[in-house]
Amino acid sequence: MGTFLSFLFFTGLVGLITYLKTRRDNLHSSKGYFLAGNSLNGWVIAGSLMLTNLSAANFTGMTANVYKGNLSPIAWTVTVIPVLIYFCSFLLPTFLKGGFTTIPEFLESRFSKSTQRIVAVMFLFSYIVSAMPVALYGGSIAINHLFNVPQAFGLSDEMAIWIVVWVLGSIGSVYALFGGLKGVAISDTLNGVGLLIGGALVFIIGVYQVGDHNFFEGAKTILTKNTEILDAVGDVSDGIPFSVLFTGMLIHNFFFWTTNQFIIQRTLGAKSLKEGQKGIMLASFFKVLNVLYIAFPGIIAFHLYGANNFENPDFVYPTLIRDIMPNFFVGFFAAVIFGTVLSTFNSVLNSSVTIFALDVYKPLFGKNRTDDEVIQRSRRIGLVMAIATMTIAPFIMYFPEGIFTFMVKVDSLFGAPILMALLLGYFSRRTPAKIVNICLCAFVTVYGILMFIIQPEMHYLHYMAMLFVFFISLALLLSRSSPATKPEFRTMTVEGLDLRPWKHFKLVSVIAMLVMIGAYISFSSWGLVESEKPKTIEYGYIAMGLVIAVCVFGIPLFRKRVSSVG
Repeated sequence: MGTFLSFLFFTGLVGLITYLKTRRDNLHSSKGYFLAGNSLNGWVIAGSLMLTNLSAANFTGMTANVYKGNLSPIAWTVTVIPVLIYFCSFLLPTFLKGGFTTIPEFLESRFSKSTQRIVAVMFLFSYIVSAMPVALYGGSIAINHLFNVPQAFGLSDEMAIWIVVWVLGSIGSVYALFGGLKGVAISDTLNGVGLLIGGALVFIIGVYQVGDHNFFEGAKTILTKNTEILDAVGDVSDGIPFSVLFTGMLIHNFFFWTTNQFIIQRTLGAKSLKEGQKGIMLASFFKVLNVLYIAFPGIIAFHLYGANNFENPDFVYPTLIRDIMPNFFVGFFAAVIFGTVLSTFNSVLNSSVTIFALDVYKPLFGKNRTDDEVIQRSRRIGLVMAIATMTIAPFIMYFPEGIFTFMVKVDSLFGAPILMALLLGYFSRRTPAKIVNICLCAFVTVYGILMFIIQPEMHYLHYMAMLFVFFISLALLLSRSSPATKPEFRTMTVEGLDLRPWKHFKLVSVIAMLVMIGAYISFSSWGLVESEKPKTIEYGYIAMGLVIAVCVFGIPLFRKRVSSVG
């Protein structure tokens, strides 16, 4: 009973505070509903970014992968720091200066309305098939195991998943469709505080249990025994080989943190460039802290339960919480997990509604309609999207590779082509819309066939990087014979928006990079890991990836220097 009451208390508190904070907001204009009226400060942006990215799939999936392997999956969370620095330096100022609300809107201003609609459909399909269903399904696994829902109500596991998915989806829809972006961001921030507290408690109590009720003995055990599980530098046989950090993972992280609508929408709602940069860099430090929340529980479980003691490793995290936490804190942490599920689901749903409203409905059917009319019709479409998502989510239980891999594969299927279009629009003045549109469709088709039908032995992130380079090169080559007639994107300045950068941005960026490098040194053979097992690193892929990194990160630096000299 204490577990359930603490769950209800924290969940209700978040809902009440969110309502009180948004009840007087203007949700009848596009800027008010979709961008929170450009009123978000750095702390709210940081909290919302952290929670939007942390779904139950991250908790259950990452913990499972670490438990059955090593710390190499932390690459998904730690290596985003250079990408976030890049976004703050170049893309965020451009997006804010142009007053863009969505990424398809940005691409329309550079290419054409057809490009805008193709990318909008890609976003919507990805969100409805992957991002939202994965959040709901991962949450249903956690809630079912924390509260023993199948046993408590005499249900089969499949039926319990269906019921919990629909409960989570219904509540998340209310947050997203009737609260707008500010309601989403505030609930994210409150749940973020709960996550910091709950994650710290799981880590502390878990280490305490490993040491047989002695925290320091537990820490000593983790740092000195079976240290091969602490290795973050993945071997070629690991799920995340070290080489993919420099190829496909670089591209995936680049898309996810600079182009993915449901992630960057809260930065587009920043009250100033300074607050946007501050929020993003704060989030970068939270990403490193995520190692304690979503990776170290796998190591703790390894020491408590031993290796390979779970038929389904996705059950490791909720089982660990139920076994080590007092009943009151189980309820509290269940509320935090509940909050992360809602955060991801309602953030993606809000962004889906935004994309549909501004990139599909308004250009085609709503040119003469008021903002309030567009919002009302978009809410109805959002409800349809939510129902479709809740119907799809339970079927993920039949996907053989697990929820985390399913999520990443679908994200990369659409994300890499969208990133290709954005980079071509941002850097190449010659590339026309028709070539970009052809490359977008061809990229998705070829990559989908390789990933789901042919399935070559090469890691999917490697051949995704190869296709990325191929289609960008192809677009640039074809552009030489048919250059664009619309080479620039919109650069108007939004009235009243302060575009001065954060004065501490460069210093904080250097510190963040040092923290990332320090984390990898610590969790390697140069630090805590003692292993005699020979390791195979694919240096050829690393070299190829470094070339990609130089092109992606070096070109803007060169262009900025040349333009400043000119």
